[in-house]
Amino acid sequence: MRSITISISIFLGVLIAGCNGVFNNRADDKVIASVGAKKLTLSELNLAIPHNINEIDSISFSQNYIEKWVKNQLLLEKAELNLDKQSQKSIEVMIDNYRTSLLLFKYQQMFINQKLDTNITENQIEAYYTDHSENFILDSAVVKAIFVQLPKSVQNAYNIGFWMRSGEENDLAKLEDYCYQNANNFYLGDDWQYLGIMLNKIPRKISNPDSFLKGNRYLEASDSIYNYHFYIVDYRLKGDTMPMVFVKNQIADILINHRKVKLIKDLENNIYNDAVNKKKFTIYTN
Repeated sequence: MRSITISISIFLGVLIAGCNGVFNNRADDKVIASVGAKKLTLSELNLAIPHNINEIDSISFSQNYIEKWVKNQLLLEKAELNLDKQSQKSIEVMIDNYRTSLLLFKYQQMFINQKLDTNITENQIEAYYTDHSENFILDSAVVKAIFVQLPKSVQNAYNIGFWMRSGEENDLAKLEDYCYQNANNFYLGDDWQYLGIMLNKIPRKISNPDSFLKGNRYLEASDSIYNYHFYIVDYRLKGDTMPMVFVKNQIADILINHRKVKLIKDLENNIYNDAVNKKKFTIYTN
């Protein structure tokens, strides 16, 4: 191990001397460790060092990496001596298969990055949502709801319920203006929310949410400090189709993945057909 220690010292000296953990491949690449005929070079170590690592961490990483490399080579040497030929042949096949899979994966990823169109339109999302609505089922009720939390000290709150249930734009505008001036918290029902999340804002238990949603859909509640007003503008029950807004991102991912699959399939077919036309391969049959 003395020669290895000397090599590490030389490397670390170069590192500290001003390279700051970054090396360039050179024709006179230094060997920094060896086990039998196998050698670890400075450029190979450089490839292993993480980017943006400071000098002290680079030294520690390098020491650990070199020591691990030496141990692996010694263990590999022992394995090659003790494993039978059949086992070694099987491992070589596995290594070759892995190399093939890795090369194909890297090339496919490069091809996808160059060719993939990631622009998904609202019309494409809506079309997929419509055609596959059975895949997007709610596991609990969702609502568009108006919620207002008012301090009990606030006066002239008698129009709140009317404004909520009116549905007229001018009444909703009056409600919004009133809430900005007086409400401790309010929500005007523009987006879909899970019913359970909305009901948690109110100090009143709803024993049968389905009946509540199908019935009056308006309630008032209070505690020692606040009055609460709650009105359901629209709802969907458990088992209904999810609102599209809940699954837009999911659908976009699905559509992009479909494009990836098609790109790879087209790539494989084009390469194969080109090879057929150019008679690049032969399939032998009995």
